[in-house]
Amino acid sequence: MTNIGPIPLPAPGAAHSGYFTFEDELLAKYQWPYFAVVGREPGLTFLLTAGIHAAEYTGTLAALRLAKLLDPHHVTGTIVIIPLLNRPGFYERSVYTNPEDGQNLNRAFPGDANGTWSERFAYHLLHDVVLNVQRAMDLHAGDMVEDLEPFLGYLMTGNPEVDDRSREMIAAYAGARWVTHVIPGGERAGMLYGAAAQNGVPAILAESGGRGLPIEEDVQRHVDGVLNIWRTLGLLTDSPPQPSRTPTVIARNEWLRSPHEGIFLCRVKPGDNVSAGESLGELVDLLGNHLMTVTAPAAGVILFTVTSPAIKKDGLLLAVGVPE
Repeated sequence: MTNIGPIPLPAPGAAHSGYFTFEDELLAKYQWPYFAVVGREPGLTFLLTAGIHAAEYTGTLAALRLAKLLDPHHVTGTIVIIPLLNRPGFYERSVYTNPEDGQNLNRAFPGDANGTWSERFAYHLLHDVVLNVQRAMDLHAGDMVEDLEPFLGYLMTGNPEVDDRSREMIAAYAGARWVTHVIPGGERAGMLYGAAAQNGVPAILAESGGRGLPIEEDVQRHVDGVLNIWRTLGLLTDSPPQPSRTPTVIARNEWLRSPHEGIFLCRVKPGDNVSAGESLGELVDLLGNHLMTVTAPAAGVILFTVTSPAIKKDGLLLAVGVPE
């Protein structure tokens, strides 16, 4: 193999980096950074991506650090890293969306070759790159206005081979207490790792950090998790994998939205355990008058909170993960 879609690969035993683009008139004005490492011996082909939400910096920083750590002499197979997917949004400090069309890139999969900018990007990333690898992983954090409890995600497709291989990566990451395995409709539909799994490529998501802050602990959690996955899969032979604790499964995510425009006074933080009906915060109007008390719909753990108190009608407030 000399390339993965538009990404050229080096000769066995070598590494290189550079920029690539897609053959699409809307996408071609951008260049995406990449790193590619090919070991001397054949093995799995692994794709690591980050920055599909441009202000989720810990994923991008971890991907860059991982790329610099890789030595081809300790690699078996092929590792490709794309540290920044939302290229249009990075220098704009875009929250959630792609400034080319205002869409959320991680809700656009499987995409459309003749659609909007985001749909075209999703289509080409999936078909030109993701479907040419054997494992995929997407690094995330809470966005610039989100704080979160580290957690993992995969899509349980019903295909035992795909699901078992995704769970193997989940078990090896080690740095998170929680894992989700269902992508509910609506809010979470159209995500990269789900589209990969639905097309037969075992794939996972990892979340660490948030608030637009490049905190070292959050970056290193991703780095350590990915390194242990690579060692577990035999892609990296520099040292044996470390044992890890299997995370607790989240049966469903309750995403709470505001029926009002107002100010959210949040009273919980990520990682807190809450009971059904427990008060999580209060919404007030611009005169400080009470609008509603936000309560937990079920017992669970706070997976993330929106850190900005300014909330539009139907705006996201927080998420409660409900364990199995």
